[in-house]
Amino acid sequence: MKIKQQVQELFPTPLWILDIAPADAAPFNSRLKAEIETIISPRPQLQSGRNWQTPHDLHTRPGFAELAGLIEVSSKSVLEFLQLERFPLMITGCWANVNPPGSYHPTHAHPNNFLSGVYYVDIPGSGTELVFQDPRPISIMPWSGKPTNVTANASVAQPQPGRMVIFPSWLRHHVPSNEGTTERVSISFNLMFTNYAETLAAPRWKASAGAP
Repeated sequence: MKIKQQVQELFPTPLWILDIAPADAAPFNSRLKAEIETIISPRPQLQSGRNWQTPHDLHTRPGFAELAGLIEVSSKSVLEFLQLERFPLMITGCWANVNPPGSYHPTHAHPNNFLSGVYYVDIPGSGTELVFQDPRPISIMPWSGKPTNVTANASVAQPQPGRMVIFPSWLRHHVPSNEGTTERVSISFNLMFTNYAETLAAPRWKASAGAP
């Protein structure tokens, strides 16, 4: 008896990875690092495991206008993929993270936004992975010695200078401890629909006689 098997993937969680050409990324990142250093200097003393962060308004500052433009262009391509290009997004927050050796980011999500992202300015050596947690509430993980995208309870995005990673804001994630000898510098941001209440929050159904 022959059996024909079909696999249908349900409810995928998209992740968008965009890379700037290395020749363009190097001078761009150098300018960003200088702007970030100006903001956080003089640097306050840190407890072990902590990092320096800037205010969340970098997208409004002239020194980050080019980055804000890059985020805008990237978000438009994401909306086209989702077939939501009629509903523009705006940056609701944008801030830099400077992680010295030994620092990390615990598991978290970004509430009250549709998309979130991170742009990598400088990475120590091979860098520290951005680890995303399986959003399903219960999972069984049979271990065969090698996890796959349907058996693992976490997945990673590899950082590199000039790379932007965009993901759904509800997706929980963390960054392990920086095991390198230099700082990890990144810029995080959140995106939300500009006119969500007016354009997307209305009921999707019509009233009908006899409805419960």
